[in-house]
Amino acid sequence: MISQLINDLTAHRRSYIDCNPIFARLAGGGLTRFHYLAYLRETYHLIKHTPKYLTIAANRVAENDERLANYFRNFSREETGHELLCIRDIDALGENVDTIISGDPNPGVWGIVTQCYFWATQGNAVALLGDAFATEELGVARGVEVARLLETNYSIPRQATNFLRVHGSEDKEHLEAAARAIEWYAGNHDLYSDIDYAVRMTYRYYGQLFTDVLELGDAWSK
Repeated sequence: MISQLINDLTAHRRSYIDCNPIFARLAGGGLTRFHYLAYLRETYHLIKHTPKYLTIAANRVAENDERLANYFRNFSREETGHELLCIRDIDALGENVDTIISGDPNPGVWGIVTQCYFWATQGNAVALLGDAFATEELGVARGVEVARLLETNYSIPRQATNFLRVHGSEDKEHLEAAARAIEWYAGNHDLYSDIDYAVRMTYRYYGQLFTDVLELGDAWSK
């Protein structure tokens, strides 16, 4: 059941992620260290919010769904401080961290962050399982391979790919945990529809995040 659920939800990635030109440019040598810095910047602005909205959601659902609240609390603890990996990677590239991360996030990050705070505070908090699934699945599918390509083809030092390597290795467990939690609601059409919608929207906004990385990296490369 879980493997089929993962396959069904992962199918949405093809529409929004796999066709993004960032991966062809990465494989073909068409990126620069500035694109990687742009990725680290956007990712920093994204994941620093994860423990916050998960904690809000856990507190909101605790009275009626303790099992889901415990999932959110555990996931929040595991994600706490991961933005520091991005900072470590930026520093390892010899860049001024404050300069790189300054300013507001671009539209892709803004979309993911705002939707998650909405689900945590006003909407159906169960939908956050869809966001968790999409982000963790993306880490499993791409993280380690992207880190390898950056190190091999772009001379990015290994000490500057901490975030990608950590998430590429840890996210398989997180993906399976998210899928098990989604299975709790698979029999409820309305709840599962909200989860499925969240998966699709998160992949879509992540596709925009990659487009933002290309645009910012191109601008910084000039």
